[in-house]
Amino acid sequence: MQVVIIDDEKNSIEYLTELLKKKEEFTLAGAFSDSREGLAYLLKNPCDLLFLDIDMPGINGMYIAEQISSLHPKTKICFVTAYNGYAAKAFELNAVDYLLKPYTKERLFKCLNKLETTTTGQNVYQEISGQYDYNLDMICGFNEEDIVLIPAADIFYIEALQGVCMIHTRDHVFRGNKTLNFYEEKLKKNSFFRTHKCYLANLSRADRFRPRINYTYDMYFKDISDVILVSRNKVKELKQYFN
Repeated sequence: MQVVIIDDEKNSIEYLTELLKKKEEFTLAGAFSDSREGLAYLLKNPCDLLFLDIDMPGINGMYIAEQISSLHPKTKICFVTAYNGYAAKAFELNAVDYLLKPYTKERLFKCLNKLETTTTGQNVYQEISGQYDYNLDMICGFNEEDIVLIPAADIFYIEALQGVCMIHTRDHVFRGNKTLNFYEEKLKKNSFFRTHKCYLANLSRADRFRPRINYTYDMYFKDISDVILVSRNKVKELKQYFN
């Protein structure tokens, strides 16, 4: 069974690596202390079992779980976390295991035995992620068959077209795999603002606003020629944002 570890604590990776050596049926395919590097690897190299920390800088473990469970549904995920709250209890109830730091060799082996016999829990990740607050500084986008990691700072706006989100950067437009509501919630701490039911804009990329005669605004960007609409009911909220 191919195993990947993503944990920003190198001591935790070393400890888990040494314990896994005692189980011949598990082979360590990769270990990453940088969550972005770990996700980039997994997008192209699916594994059988993923040990995943939750609270990490860059990309949070819950977002990685969402992406991997969607793209590679056969991957089994074990969360390795110091968080002993609602999420951990829910994982246990739904047969998705977790290791609470610090854990013993016996606890790990119990986890491995459990994951060999249980099915994946994609619905669990989606359910818990809606109640678990985490920041994103990168999101996944799709360019034909390629999966691309896009820094939030590079995004000018996200547009919802016929149920599909399109992620606009300076030079490319990528297809998203989440709803606009999802991106709005997860990117709101990165200066993203919902200007219209179909647009989520990165205000740090905004250049100017031009009022229309119907009390709506046009929003212009730095470095690109695109113009998006600020709806009438969002104008007041936008003014309060800048004031």
